[in-house]
Amino acid sequence: MDTVSKGITQDQDGQRKLPVPPWLIYGILYFIAAQISLLFAAGESTVSPIWFASGVAIGGLLLHGYRVLPGILLAALANTFLQHQNWLISGGLTAGILLETTIGYWLVTEFTNLRKLLIKPGHFARFLLFCVIFAPLFSSVIGGFVLWYVGTIPTSDLVSLIETWWVGNSLGILILAPLLLAWGRPVTLGSRRALVEVLLLIMASLLVSGLLFGGYLPENLQHSPITFLVAPLVAWCMLRFNLRTTTLFNLFLTITALTGTLLGNGPFASSDGPVPLLFLQLYFGTICATALIGKVILDERQLNRRELTLAANVIKHSPDAIVVTDDAGRIVSANPAFIKNTGFSAAELLGKNISMLDSGYHDRRFFAEMWEQLKERGEWSGEIWNRSKSGTILPEWLNVIALESGRGTPRYYLGIYSDIARQQQVMDRIHRLAYYDNLTKLPNRQLFNDRLSQALKYADRNNQLLGLLFIDLDRFKNINDTLGHASGDKALTLAARRMQECVRQTDTLARLGGDEFTVILQDVNEEFDTVLVAEKILKVFKTPIELDQHELYLTPSIGIALFPDNGSTADDLIKFADTAMYRAKELGGNNYQLFDSNMSEPFHWNLEVETALRRAIETNALKLLYQPQFDLHTGAIVGLEGLARWSNPELGVISPGTFIRVAENTGLIHQLGEQVLSMATEQALQWSSKGITGLRIAVNVSTLQLKQQGFVERVRKITERCRGSGNSIELEITETSLMENAEFMEDVLARLAEIGLEVAVDDFGTGYSSLSYLKRLPIDLLKIDQSFVQDLPSNSNDTAICRAIIAMAHSLNLRVLAEGVETEQQMQFLRKENCDEMQGFLYSKPISADEISEMIRQGFWHTSEMGGTAPPARQKDQCDIQAKS
Repeated sequence: MDTVSKGITQDQDGQRKLPVPPWLIYGILYFIAAQISLLFAAGESTVSPIWFASGVAIGGLLLHGYRVLPGILLAALANTFLQHQNWLISGGLTAGILLETTIGYWLVTEFTNLRKLLIKPGHFARFLLFCVIFAPLFSSVIGGFVLWYVGTIPTSDLVSLIETWWVGNSLGILILAPLLLAWGRPVTLGSRRALVEVLLLIMASLLVSGLLFGGYLPENLQHSPITFLVAPLVAWCMLRFNLRTTTLFNLFLTITALTGTLLGNGPFASSDGPVPLLFLQLYFGTICATALIGKVILDERQLNRRELTLAANVIKHSPDAIVVTDDAGRIVSANPAFIKNTGFSAAELLGKNISMLDSGYHDRRFFAEMWEQLKERGEWSGEIWNRSKSGTILPEWLNVIALESGRGTPRYYLGIYSDIARQQQVMDRIHRLAYYDNLTKLPNRQLFNDRLSQALKYADRNNQLLGLLFIDLDRFKNINDTLGHASGDKALTLAARRMQECVRQTDTLARLGGDEFTVILQDVNEEFDTVLVAEKILKVFKTPIELDQHELYLTPSIGIALFPDNGSTADDLIKFADTAMYRAKELGGNNYQLFDSNMSEPFHWNLEVETALRRAIETNALKLLYQPQFDLHTGAIVGLEGLARWSNPELGVISPGTFIRVAENTGLIHQLGEQVLSMATEQALQWSSKGITGLRIAVNVSTLQLKQQGFVERVRKITERCRGSGNSIELEITETSLMENAEFMEDVLARLAEIGLEVAVDDFGTGYSSLSYLKRLPIDLLKIDQSFVQDLPSNSNDTAICRAIIAMAHSLNLRVLAEGVETEQQMQFLRKENCDEMQGFLYSKPISADEISEMIRQGFWHTSEMGGTAPPARQKDQCDIQAKS
């Protein structure tokens, strides 16, 4: 039992789960219980007066179902074989045991509810009938005839053996099965007694057992009829302890009685045939059955009392008025709500007819129909008007339920009165929560959609214009971020009040969520009417909002769409007004914009580009072109800038500026950037395998990529293959990105330098670089922006800027590259000013990797590792070579 109770854990449906297989535990328990039972077999008898193993088998099945049968089968075979050393006897006895167990369990599960087995007397009575009385017949009859057949017992002893066997198995089930059920399931009834009372019960049980079966009485009193001494203990257990304690008491009493009787003590100690043994078994059965039946009956009454107490408390504290009348209409019971509602005291109500509350509002036909429905259906519900003691009319909703007696005729009627006014308040509150914004008290999205749909139908039917304003508060996020969300909520409330002043009562101002509002303008005569409302809204926000000693300047961006000019459906109007609002934001906010069909084109375009770009990244549809970079002094090709290009079958050639912007806005820039870096790395390895080395392949990196967690580690994994190949990867970062968060960039660039990557600053001169940061940052190359190169050498300002950048870079030990070199004069000037490198259309536009390889193979270009001082081929030469190849 201890093994079971400690090894069991409860699952969701109230059953218990075992950490080890149930069949193994119950198999072991069965074997142990059988060996203990055999200790009580008197003399040469093979039958014990009580067979505890049957209780283990039945209890195991009731707790865990047929899963425990394999363990019971193996344990029964082992036990019977050890006892008789005969496989025929062992098999026969085991078959009887399995029949007893399975038939008893099947009958109980068919005709009882296992959850109510120990708390409902009817279900427990079926357990006694099926498991305790009927099922043991199978094992006793089969076992008796098997032993008689093999000659173990004579024919004269067969009946008495079957009788003893049957009663012994019944006692084992009666004692052990309820014990396992009580300890294998949660305690639902009964209370835990104080330790002192438990100790008193133990001491009293030891005393009574000692007197009856311990041999402490004088010889002449040993067989006196004093077994009634157990009755007070049985009553004590039933009244004061739970079922677990009661089943333990039964087990203790049985073991002490058996032990004492076998030692020759007590009223049942006699050697005159099986009769004393039968009386001992009946004594066990009577005591245990009485204790269990009494406990189950008391537990059911306790459960019913608890349910009645709970129901009484529910009725007492119910906000609805509840009254109970008899079949003649006399008031039997009324809850406090009914007493308070009517104004009568309890003494004035009890025993009086319910008609005392009649207001006179309803005629006889009303009550006749009520009683007719009660007779047919047993219930009635409807609105009724009663009169209180003070004469006040009480409109209420009444539910009447007929409570039938055992003969099927109504004996009582239960009336539940609900205050219609209170119900209406509840319904109004539910409606407000469902259709109105809890913060601003304005209509929410659901009510807005409903009103817009109705307004469109009205405008269409009457051939009128309808205006929809979509309003968003500019930079409202700053208020939440700086002053907190509580202040933001107050600001929204005050803003809603200001906008409410700008619209008519026939219009609808709604809050869709966040800082987004909409206005439905009905009965619009012309487009200018919507503009007037928008201007009113802009005007009321010119005055700052006073909030917690802060002056907040809120400005709205307003988009306007008209029905039917811009759209004929609610979805179209909302979409177009939203589009116009975003155009207002693009123009700096604090203005209104009327929807125009041209406004929607960029949004549709961006959506198409995003979808196509996502697919292009997944299918590796983007290509890389490379623009060479040359050493201005040796003429060697020293590097190439990798430039992503994309041509879509449906959209055509998409400019890098377009798809890069879309990628940054949608988060695709991370996948796109890593894909371009992988392509450049792969190309560097291919050139290395062809013997083309000494090249830097530059890849542009977005600010968003640099800020992404794990960026440096992903770059390392992609580019580490280039190490030792003779070619390298260079990352280009714009000057603006570099200075946007200088301390963060310093850390990122340091980690990039640790993995052996060179860093170039692109578009240098267009940002606001700090010389102190430039000195600290681990960068290798400055790229002079082409805006400073295109007017060289004629523009004096550009020449001064380029000279300054070159001198500053060399003083910081940085290389300098000039972008956008297109003329011979520009190249000569840069070479004279000691600029290190250049790239531009003077020598080559961006071309494919194969064309780069061909130019180097044919000797028009050479790398620094190939040697040579000849200048690179010009654009014309390159075009000729491309035509030949």
